[in-house]
Order: sequence, then structure tokens, then C-alpha cells
Amino acid sequence: MSTRKDIQTFFSLPLDFSMLELEPETGADPVRYFCTPENAELLGWGSSGTHFVLLPGDEAVYCVEPELAGEGTFVLPVGADFREFLSHVLFCKGTSPLAQIFMMDEARFRKLLADNAANTWPGCEEDFKRQDTSLALLAETFCIQPRDPFQRVKALQAAFDPSKLEFSDEYYDTLGLDNPRHPEEQELNTGRDVAVTQMIFTKREDTP
Repeated sequence: MSTRKDIQTFFSLPLDFSMLELEPETGADPVRYFCTPENAELLGWGSSGTHFVLLPGDEAVYCVEPELAGEGTFVLPVGADFREFLSHVLFCKGTSPLAQIFMMDEARFRKLLADNAANTWPGCEEDFKRQDTSLALLAETFCIQPRDPFQRVKALQAAFDPSKLEFSDEYYDTLGLDNPRHPEEQELNTGRDVAVTQMIFTKREDTP
């Protein structure tokens, strides 16, 4: 079964998507961040702008993290395919820990999981029941078991080459980077820099 067919099955199930931290996109106007890759297929939304996407011709699931990441880490894999991604979700009981693996060592990751497990609030028993029911349905539907994601995701991310990603003009403008989509602008700016340098150097030579 392909990742894209598995995703269709996933969103057809009676799951509590909010408790899994993976909600489908709604509304006529899709939301995209400056660091969402061009041509990315949105899989679902986590928290605080975190979202999960597919890339053309690729079965892997990628996390887009606009708030906590930086250049080179805005978009990183968190599963080689959708079922592996879901096995990681089963282990973490949500997508938030997966989104933070890139910036954590193992000790911090384990503490995050422990803190999440210990977190309670009024009425949380019903929330946890819905979460457990959704996780059990995922395991049964896709014939998967919880899989500790830390080493696997670290390996996927270490092997990933972010230079293959394609971003919009907004990405380069936001980060103040040279835009490879418009090389003529880089040549123009370089030419201006050279001209200014030559002018300054000439003036210094003419100064008595």
C-alpha cells in the first residue's frame, strides 16, 4: 500500500485527530508558511504551525517546523513512509515529540515523553480515552506497532539533503538569502558591488 493511499484511509477513520496532533486541512484557502516547500502535498497540521507534508515522487513524511527550526532544518523527514510515521506517532502518542527530535539529544527527548505522559488537566481522562481509542484503531487498521522513533528519525534526518528542496521567493526574502530562482538578480547585485568597490578604490587613489 502506498503512502498516499494510506493517508486516504487514515482520514476516513473515526479518529480524534486533535488528540493525535494531526488534523486535516479545512477551508477553501489553504494556509502555507514561508518555509513550506513548493509543490508539497499537505498531509495534516500539528500544533503552533507545525505541519506534515509529502514531496513529489517521494513516499517519506516530512515535518515542516516554522517556529523552532532554521535554515537547513525547516523541513526534515520523520518517517520513510506513512506507516513508519504512524508507528512513531503510536510510540509518542502524538506528533509533537516527532517535530522536536531534530533539536534534541536522546535524554531531552525521553524527558519530553515523560513530561507529556505526566501532564494532566481537568477532564483529561476523557481526552486520554479518546486518544487511546484512536491509537488502537490505527494499530489495528494499518497492522503496525509502536516504534521508538529517536534513532530512526535521527538517521533519516542525517542522511537527508535539504538542498533538493524548492522554496518560494518568500522563503529567500524572509531569510535574506540569495534566491537561486532568480540568478539574474544575483548577477546584478554582484555587478553593483564590484562597481561600488571600484569607485571607492579609485577615489582613494585620487585622494592627495
